[in-house]
Amino acid sequence: MRDPSHQRRQNGLTLIELMIALAVGSIIIAGTLGVYATSRNTYAINDAVGRLQEQARYVIAVLEPDIELGGYYGFTNAADALRLVDGATPGTVLANAAAMRQQPLPPLPAAPVAPPGLPLSAQACGVNFAVDVLTPVQGSNDVFLLGPGASAVCNPWGGGAAAGTDTLTVRRASTEVAAPEPGRLQIYASRLSSRSSQPLFFDGTAPGPIDADHAIHNLVVHTYYIDKDSVEQPGLPALRVKTLVNTGGQPGFNDNEVMSGVEDLQVQFGIDSGDYDNDGNVDTVADPNGTGIPDTDGRATRYVNPDFPGLDRLQVVAVRLWIRVRAIQPEPGFVDNRTYRYANVQFTPAGTQRNYRRVLLSRTVALRNSRTL
Repeated sequence: MRDPSHQRRQNGLTLIELMIALAVGSIIIAGTLGVYATSRNTYAINDAVGRLQEQARYVIAVLEPDIELGGYYGFTNAADALRLVDGATPGTVLANAAAMRQQPLPPLPAAPVAPPGLPLSAQACGVNFAVDVLTPVQGSNDVFLLGPGASAVCNPWGGGAAAGTDTLTVRRASTEVAAPEPGRLQIYASRLSSRSSQPLFFDGTAPGPIDADHAIHNLVVHTYYIDKDSVEQPGLPALRVKTLVNTGGQPGFNDNEVMSGVEDLQVQFGIDSGDYDNDGNVDTVADPNGTGIPDTDGRATRYVNPDFPGLDRLQVVAVRLWIRVRAIQPEPGFVDNRTYRYANVQFTPAGTQRNYRRVLLSRTVALRNSRTL
């Protein structure tokens, strides 16, 4: 006869045991799902922040080498050696560097005068804006402002410039040599006269031979600014750049997007004023020629905003940048309560803007071609 207790041992789980097993299993599954949800949320946050940082680093990677080369003009950094010439008529000088300034220094007239023969298209962003080679970097503070008398042709793209943002303009020569091209402002760089005469021409006729000691470089003028709109998403701010190019056989400017999502650009210039005795005037040792523009030892003694009075007479040796990048889409459940303080900005997101993630990146860039003693 079989033992009844043995028969009971062959039966399945009791209801209580099954309920306990289900409860334990549910706890384990719930815990696993919680860990998965947390991990997924953490990954999404890290991915969003990483993407913003990547965008900001890309913008810096675009701006930094451009700024470093500000004031590079082929074989020289002596901008006062540049002369606007008529390439077809050797020896014909249309204007020297001082006459191509946007803010002329005495004894020149107070208002800028466009060099004779330079097409109006080259003056679209302001009188002498394209050819002010004595100003390798310039900017505007909290407003879209280019050269004097800029026309509507050079207005911001799309919805217009974002309020409270700066502009930054860089002037230099291209690092690559170029072929003569009618309608493009070009520098005839001569190694043999790098400190005295560097012709600048736009008619496609090189003023001399092209060989190991003579090369042609395009004149590069970039103006960076923040627009209210990006190309693919109106209402999403973007960093854009106006570039000096050949526009249908005439020097002119085009406008292209650099990176969407950039909602602020702030700029400060590092200056060495040459006023080493603090008397308010440029010392003779720093300005032996009396031009009002000091040659310095390259140290930034002070950082000022682009609208600093008399900046056009000072030597800029560095540029400090701040880039603020915003996510493309708001993030449910995220609230940005931070106050961003940088340059002369104090920004606290409000309303729906609080639901966007942001990254702020800063960089100080030395001008490698700033004129020094």
